[in-house]
Amino acid sequence: MALELNSCTLEDRCRAKKELLAIGLDADAAQFPGRLVLETGLGRLLQFRPYQCLDEALKVQEKSAASLKGCSVLPSFVALSGDRALQCYEDMKLLLPGGSENVLRAWFGDPEFPWKDEIGKGASCTDAVKQVLRANRPLITSCACLGCDPVPGVWKQFRVELMTLDGYTAEEPFYPKLYETVEEVPSYPHWVAFVRHAQAGHNVDRALIEKPDNPLTDVGVAQALKAKEGPAGAAVRAAELVVTSPLKRAMQTAGLLLGESGHAEVDAGISERWSAPCDEGTAKSELVLARHPGLEDISEWKGLQDLPEVWWPQPGEDQWGRAEAFLARARERPEERIVFVGHGGFWERVLGRYLSNCEVIFCERSLS
Repeated sequence: MALELNSCTLEDRCRAKKELLAIGLDADAAQFPGRLVLETGLGRLLQFRPYQCLDEALKVQEKSAASLKGCSVLPSFVALSGDRALQCYEDMKLLLPGGSENVLRAWFGDPEFPWKDEIGKGASCTDAVKQVLRANRPLITSCACLGCDPVPGVWKQFRVELMTLDGYTAEEPFYPKLYETVEEVPSYPHWVAFVRHAQAGHNVDRALIEKPDNPLTDVGVAQALKAKEGPAGAAVRAAELVVTSPLKRAMQTAGLLLGESGHAEVDAGISERWSAPCDEGTAKSELVLARHPGLEDISEWKGLQDLPEVWWPQPGEDQWGRAEAFLARARERPEERIVFVGHGGFWERVLGRYLSNCEVIFCERSLS
């Protein structure tokens, strides 16, 4: 068995080895790249939850080897857990055999409490899994796909028990590589930038979660104007094309970043994934008349008049399929510098990272 941790001093490594030996794990102090990993006698790797720091990792001394093994998964494949059960961590893409009728039960939560359906420990998600399979969609082991986050802030595990395991496959969803600055992008001066909208009403007032298409708050307007003078604004000025979601909070952010002389393109394909009424849009006939800061003159914005009257995604949509379709379209565009202004949830499906209000992140033009 081998222990691997993030970069540490030799003293730290020796201490880690000593601590793990105390619980019966043979730790190789020479290997410390990313996570706590066990190498079995069969040469297969069992990956444990990521640890943010050495002190956190050393807490394993309080657990037995059997307990650690119960929390493990294969890094590139799901692990077998019993004769008919599979387990894996978040954001794996599973193709399960046999359809919804093959699913006996499914669970999502803290790996310390497998199959516990209790607040703070985990939740049954059998119905959600069956719904995905009935729609002939791949199952993504994420809070969004499973419809619950039973243990916020904890790296969660997914378990499913099937009548038969024959024929399952698993893979990690693809995400483009991200860069914090445009100068870091290997394909520079050709790049793609992603911006999340500024603060909207429902971001600070939970009552507004039930209200469709909230505009920016005064703080959000100020955020966007400040971002105009930073990397997001610089990207917009350098871009050949700026594309925005038709939700008001994204359109306002794009308009404020562009300024009076700029025009954006509107694309419903990058609207927010539906999680509550706040993610519902405004009918096209009303949207074209909207007047908020940043939307004083949107009559020339391409794509706005082409929207259907009801254009926003509905509950139960295939968010991952939409993300994959968006990436394919973006790669095919002829422009060499593009800025997309959208939303935290959908950008998380596309990028694997949840952006803060007005945050900008960069990718290679190939989105590889």
